[in-house]
Amino acid sequence: MINEAALRSRETDQAVAPRPSPEPLLRVENLSIRFDGAPKGVNVVDDVSFSLAKGKTLCIVGESGCGKSVTALSLMGLLPTPPARIVQGAAYFEGKDLFGLTERERADVRGNRTAMIFQEPMTSLNPAFTVGDQIAEGIMRHRKVSKAEAWERALEMLRRVRIPAPEKRLKAYPHEMSGGMRQRVMIAMALANDPQLLIADEPTTALDVTIQAQIISLIRRLQEESGMSMILITHDLGVVAEVADEVAVMYAGRVVESGSVEAIFEDPQHPYTIGLMGSVPSLGRRQGRLATIRGSVPPAELMPKGCRFAPRCPFAEARCATEPPPLVDVTSGHQARCWYAPLEQHRGAVL
Repeated sequence: MINEAALRSRETDQAVAPRPSPEPLLRVENLSIRFDGAPKGVNVVDDVSFSLAKGKTLCIVGESGCGKSVTALSLMGLLPTPPARIVQGAAYFEGKDLFGLTERERADVRGNRTAMIFQEPMTSLNPAFTVGDQIAEGIMRHRKVSKAEAWERALEMLRRVRIPAPEKRLKAYPHEMSGGMRQRVMIAMALANDPQLLIADEPTTALDVTIQAQIISLIRRLQEESGMSMILITHDLGVVAEVADEVAVMYAGRVVESGSVEAIFEDPQHPYTIGLMGSVPSLGRRQGRLATIRGSVPPAELMPKGCRFAPRCPFAEARCATEPPPLVDVTSGHQARCWYAPLEQHRGAVL
């Protein structure tokens, strides 16, 4: 559920005179990714651009199949090639193009300057090794420390993520832990080398609601303590309202809207974003049925030629089916990929 009070508080905190923007920690430019066997000219990630400032959080939002995880895996150098291929674009992290690094250079960055938390920790943790071994291995890979020092650091990280009886848990195997504990281990492992960028790919999907809130709170606290930047991939708009500084809404491989969290929630400008907002339950008395978006994300072989959202859009016209809309500036820093944007200028056409 969307926390409107949190949004208002964030607006007040940020109501200060603008300052010159420093160079972002991460800048992604015109990224396109294709899988072997896909129809000619159809990219699963298509012309995606965004940036992330130091210490800030970018939330990437969208349904399953929209390209969110593929984008994240490409930044980490974890996409198998083939079948995945980066056909265009660049990603600059701390001034270096990630896609131009050798595999050895990528391995030096991954797990050190950048780190990732995955959806299901049981598939990411090795069942044959103890938790302590797995955390210590990553520490020794990137730091010149002894095994004893690495284990001490691993113990410190388990304490930071508030795992009960951390000395005992160091010697435990993943199957001996609950889902929430395993996810805390993944967070400890990701942050053990003090990364500058954390990518969290729906880190609470496999957990119950109570544990989800605890994990999100934990990640926020650790981010505040370390000052790291974060990309959070999620479909939960309530979480987005709580933690995001910037939001990128993805649909069928394209960014269809982007801007500050305040701009996206207060003035959504793409029909897909509006549909997502309408499907979120509120704390107040329900006035009717929740809105739904008919249909589903199209597979690559059925990707529309024009606007990829056109088959599901209640406002679509003939032009939308044949001509891909450009990403237009609605206001400074707020963009939408729609022929009707800004909606205020086409109110009669869309309402």
